[in-house]
Amino acid sequence: MQRYDVIENGIANQDIKALREALGSICYTSRDFSSGEFDDMVKYVESKGIRIKDDRLVGEPLISSQKDTFEDGDFAKALFELKKNFCDERIEDVKIIGKKLYGLEEQPKKEEPVYCGTSPNRQSRQKNSVLLLAGLAALMIIVLVVLLLLKK
Repeated sequence: MQRYDVIENGIANQDIKALREALGSICYTSRDFSSGEFDDMVKYVESKGIRIKDDRLVGEPLISSQKDTFEDGDFAKALFELKKNFCDERIEDVKIIGKKLYGLEEQPKKEEPVYCGTSPNRQSRQKNSVLLLAGLAALMIIVLVVLLLLKK
């Protein structure tokens, strides 16, 4: 098990807030929780006599109970809530979202919008071409003016 200086310092100083921050950071390094590192570190902290977990869920409802598909912002919000209220329910909330978003199980693909008429990419390319031509024309005019001035 890899031990982190921040976690060791948090244990030494009995700094619950720093420990929760450090454990939350582990969630970002293994977002799908497949490494088991998060659970190992929670057990490690608890084995040192630190009561890291809150007894019950407090505050905002669990994000995973409100929707079936998730985005990166949902993971970040669930992790933010976990750091404030470090309880088993919030840990499970972050794990559910992390596994669905970043695990091997893929999220359902969002349907691509259907455009009628001209493709938006085509319009974008046309604008870029016009700007490029305008820039080249301006450059040519400047070169001609410089050449005429040099002839005099």
